[in-house]
Amino acid sequence: MKALKPFEIAFVGLSGGEHEFTFDLNNDFFACFESNDQVIVADLVGKMILNKRTTRLDLDFYITGKIELECDRCLKPFWYQLSVHNNLYVKFGDRKEEQSDDVVIIPSTDSHIDVSQFFYEFVMLGLPQKKVHEDNEDGLPMCDPTVLKQLEKYVFKRNKDLTTNNDNKPSDSRWDALKNIKFN
Repeated sequence: MKALKPFEIAFVGLSGGEHEFTFDLNNDFFACFESNDQVIVADLVGKMILNKRTTRLDLDFYITGKIELECDRCLKPFWYQLSVHNNLYVKFGDRKEEQSDDVVIIPSTDSHIDVSQFFYEFVMLGLPQKKVHEDNEDGLPMCDPTVLKQLEKYVFKRNKDLTTNNDNKPSDSRWDALKNIKFN
């Protein structure tokens, strides 16, 4: 947890206005989170601009860099360029709670705010849902060719099992018996 120490910001001693903080979001950072199974290698820079106001803190998060992910298609690692910007508003209240996606309430007696979890969540939300290699100039995937050949065999076999009906749409032969049922 020593890697997360720089993410604890003491806002009580700060004057009003904007303050900028920069963080390295590297492998040591991601190793601190249990549910980190998507990131292989990270080379990210996180910048946070804290605007201290009398009644709240406005936090702007900027995350840029590259991150190594595992391809969902061929399971080989690839580099993904990440660029994320998120806002978070921190209000002061009686207890700690998350009011909405972008509003957090912390106790008014707190003097520090830990922003490590916010950086982690914003990186995870910035990742694509489908993690695959980019296509090359010819429009072909840059995945492992041997894996792609194996996948083509299974896709062909699946389509071979389907027959074609009169509309030239593939139909599944398992449902053909139901086509003869007549309703009154």
